[in-house]
Amino acid sequence: MPDSGTLERAVIAARERGAVVLCAEPGSGRRITAVSVAADLGLVPEWLTIDQIDQDDVRAGMQREAGKAYLLNLQESDPDVLPAVGRELGDYITRLREVGSCLVVLATGQELSALDLAVVPEIVKLRPSDRRRVFLAHLEQWFSPDEASAWVHDQRVGAALDDASTQDAVTLAEHVHESGHRAPHLGADEVLAAYHHWETELKGWFSATQEPGHGYRRALLLAVAALEGAPVGRVFSAADRLCEAVGIDHPPGRGLTGPGIRTHLQQVNATCADGAAVFERPRYGSAVLDHVWADRPNFQEHLTTWLRGLDDDRPAEILLRLAMDNRLPDLVVGTVEEWAGRNPDRAAGMLTAAAMSDELGRALRGKMYQWAKTGPNEALLVVVAMVCGGPLADTFDRIAFTRLKHLAGRRLQRVDAAVLAVLAELVTRPRLRARTIAEVVKWAESGGRAQAAATDAFLHLSSLRTANGSLVLVPESTREASLITTLADGWRAVLRAPERTAEAKRVAVEWLEDVAQGRANGDVICQVFPRACRSSMDTGLLTRLVWHWSQFAPDDGVDREGLCVQLMRRIGESDRLTPGLSPAYDVEGTPGWDS
Repeated sequence: MPDSGTLERAVIAARERGAVVLCAEPGSGRRITAVSVAADLGLVPEWLTIDQIDQDDVRAGMQREAGKAYLLNLQESDPDVLPAVGRELGDYITRLREVGSCLVVLATGQELSALDLAVVPEIVKLRPSDRRRVFLAHLEQWFSPDEASAWVHDQRVGAALDDASTQDAVTLAEHVHESGHRAPHLGADEVLAAYHHWETELKGWFSATQEPGHGYRRALLLAVAALEGAPVGRVFSAADRLCEAVGIDHPPGRGLTGPGIRTHLQQVNATCADGAAVFERPRYGSAVLDHVWADRPNFQEHLTTWLRGLDDDRPAEILLRLAMDNRLPDLVVGTVEEWAGRNPDRAAGMLTAAAMSDELGRALRGKMYQWAKTGPNEALLVVVAMVCGGPLADTFDRIAFTRLKHLAGRRLQRVDAAVLAVLAELVTRPRLRARTIAEVVKWAESGGRAQAAATDAFLHLSSLRTANGSLVLVPESTREASLITTLADGWRAVLRAPERTAEAKRVAVEWLEDVAQGRANGDVICQVFPRACRSSMDTGLLTRLVWHWSQFAPDDGVDREGLCVQLMRRIGESDRLTPGLSPAYDVEGTPGWDS
């Protein structure tokens, strides 16, 4: 966190001018400061991401809702689009102020110069927090003030903090906590060795195991690192498979001959705890893999192939970390492509984490866009849909919707089912409910490749019910005017789709029945359906549907005719050609809907 004066300046600028730029390098506390600005203003923080590939009009990506603090991290935006973003910011800030919202931009000095700003918001420069203060604050979560202070004042620890970044200080504090030592004189050497990735220890171990006969020992070291915490049997099997993959001899007889597992594990600084293989040193496994990756680039391909073949969540975490630490988006791409058909959940988990990261996010979101438009592998397209329905949508909803639109336009049965499932999940999230419906309606009205899928999706979502049986899409009150208008647009689109007539009739009758049975708000329905009528065709379709529903429903004592009359009157009032004239006369004695 910045000092209180810096935060106060940022809050005042955002409140009075509608925008503020937090200028600093990553790792300087920009994100937490931006969220704190939103909190101090009583606004809901929401992240913006503007990528060139998502639209021709940059302005389309600049959302505007009341009561929001929009946070724009330029590191996550396409560099090619930054000048266009800068030219739009002045007008965007004005439009945000009109609805009581504001903009917080996170930028480095270089990104700021690329913006080509016509209007320059106030710039607040952040200084990284003092590393010792950060280190102490984190230690005090777990230790007493005296214990935490002893660590800060230890000379060895102090020397490490002199060259540390703010994030390094947090990492060092985590190492102290994980070591379990309460005083530096008991464990500072171990903590600092872990903090430095056990570099000295690993150099010494690999130097002592250079003979060909030591190959199995190295394979076992990597197997424990890749599967730490897994049953020892799986770890030793993984070591055998690595040996076979690279042509190293491994002990014959599956452990029947030679030393036992404890001896083998001891040779790689590991042990067996409750039947699982674990290292005796904290964070040793990650250090092992980082050391091998950096020291043996000619082995990276074999290591990657072997890790991808291990059926466990930990290798997925390792591959993701290696990709992020080394800025290797293709490592994630290749892994996701390989896993999509075999383990879609694991593939989606890795792709989600990568697409939302600072290190790989922009590259992976771009790759998802390409896959959604032209990817030939259906299993991979399903994974992209799964990612768009996960946490990515909560942070980057527009990016998720763009990719879902292209997936829907592919018209592949398995992919269509995945997109429907994702949309059904998104409408259950309060923040995304109206946005999801608006997006589907936009597809339906677009006339593009996704139009047919959109009408299917709207009807599917319109049939969804909550756990208590109420229709998910029907608003609880008429105060949700924007959502009511969106629903009316959706109904008009599906009623005009000849190939969806029967399904549209069935779902519309469900809505009418829910009102008649007292399960839905009649005032809402009496606004939605009349607003769907913008032409004589719309009016003719809907009035025939309502009238025949009311006339030919079961004789069960439910007053359907009253709702019919009310809807007819509302439709007549909204007809620009014959305002106030009920269209009821036009349906009595005419052929039914199905005719």
